[in-house]
Amino acid sequence: MIKSMEKMIEILSLYSSDCTQLSIKEIQDELNMPKSTVFRILNTLEAHGYIHKNDDTHLYALGYQFFRLGSIYQSNLDYRRVALPEMKKLMEDTKETVELNILDGSSRVCIEKIDSPLDVRSFVRVGERKQAYLGASGKVLLAFLSDEEQQIVLKQIQSEEKINIKKLKDELVEIRSNGYAFTQGERIVGSFAIATPILGVNGTLVAGLTIAGPLQRLSEERISVLKTELIKTAKTISNYLGYFE
Repeated sequence: MIKSMEKMIEILSLYSSDCTQLSIKEIQDELNMPKSTVFRILNTLEAHGYIHKNDDTHLYALGYQFFRLGSIYQSNLDYRRVALPEMKKLMEDTKETVELNILDGSSRVCIEKIDSPLDVRSFVRVGERKQAYLGASGKVLLAFLSDEEQQIVLKQIQSEEKINIKKLKDELVEIRSNGYAFTQGERIVGSFAIATPILGVNGTLVAGLTIAGPLQRLSEERISVLKTELIKTAKTISNYLGYFE
């Protein structure tokens, strides 16, 4: 029974956004399974609504039951709860303060944090609100908005602050291209911040994940290590939220 379930999972794991339909032969060739086994498992899944067979093409696609289960998962998803264990791991690995931020109007707001255990560290308060155009935490949120949303927020910022909006736009394009934002002493003298987005279904922006600390602990090698660990953690959280590249 367990072996059959393992084979069923192997078959279902072949489906992706780039591969939405499969034939029995494709499954058989990919997994090196007997045709009778593949046929039996697909029939069982089809009978319970987890697989849909196109009678004209004889191709098999995922069934409506996965949409139902996915909807249940999404409705019960608390991204702060999902992010917190990964944030703790990131802090333990880097020994720097880790923040979870969201965008509210033209401000970025810290909604969760794990403090560094070191005496010299970056301080941030949950609920703290800062201008989004200053510092990595806010800029990464602006950079990964949809074009339409970004335009609205930038107009609001321009009406509130005297800043070079073209320079900011150019910086946001670069951040989006790089996949992260890095600033030194931009908001707080003597500190650094590296931030990257957390994305949900269809690549929509959910929040931003930030590592922050004092410049005295920074080096070129350490920047690379922190950036790698940060992006890896954000991708893990994004996967839990339904985003896959």
